[in-house]
Amino acid sequence: MGVNVEWVGLATFRIWEDGGPVLAMDPYNASAIGITDETELALKIQADTVICSSLTDIAHSNINLIEGSPEVINALDVATGKAHATVNNRPLIAVPAAESPEHPDGSDDNALYAFELGGLWFVHMGDLGFGLDNSEIEPFANRCDVLLATVGEALTLDLDELEPMIDYLKPTWIVPMHYNVAPVVGKPFPMTTVDGFLDRRPNDPIIHVRYHTVKFPIPTIKSNRPTIVVLEPSGYKPIGALTR
Repeated sequence: MGVNVEWVGLATFRIWEDGGPVLAMDPYNASAIGITDETELALKIQADTVICSSLTDIAHSNINLIEGSPEVINALDVATGKAHATVNNRPLIAVPAAESPEHPDGSDDNALYAFELGGLWFVHMGDLGFGLDNSEIEPFANRCDVLLATVGEALTLDLDELEPMIDYLKPTWIVPMHYNVAPVVGKPFPMTTVDGFLDRRPNDPIIHVRYHTVKFPIPTIKSNRPTIVVLEPSGYKPIGALTR
């Protein structure tokens, strides 16, 4: 069994158990993140349910990326108590956040969110623009097996702010997201590559999957350190080396 996790690109993932419904997260808008290839611009992905960290940022809430008419969950509404949502008949947990004040389109409110699937807790960091303290992310305590972490810095939190959140959440695995991968060349968003994050964590085992999908749980190498799992995006083809 296990849980399949596919990184489509930016903060967009698909996740499913074998034979089960497909959950998508934070679907991006291809043209908004610098993609110009016609095939990649025309991409559609399948999902039964879509969770968005908000519905006001097209780079994280492009429902048109999804085929058909999926169920749409606004995690920000859950975080602010305006709605209740479930994933696999278990409550979706969300906490409020906001984009970086330097964002050219303004600092939109959004949410971090967590859900349980296949006996594992997944935490998606949404479009978090600055670090949150322990009290703000306390709902995720002991509920973070897999952390989908924003590591590209530009318009999201700095790596200095990410580190204490990782220390508090204590994930078993970290999947980096929201970083610069050609052809997403940082225009209009000057994101860094994943290497800056990897360089800061020399004691963490790193698995370069060289594919867009991996099945959790996967073996851990050090019991006291998170294993970093680097995926390649399925939504656009990297030009040149994805990482070192």
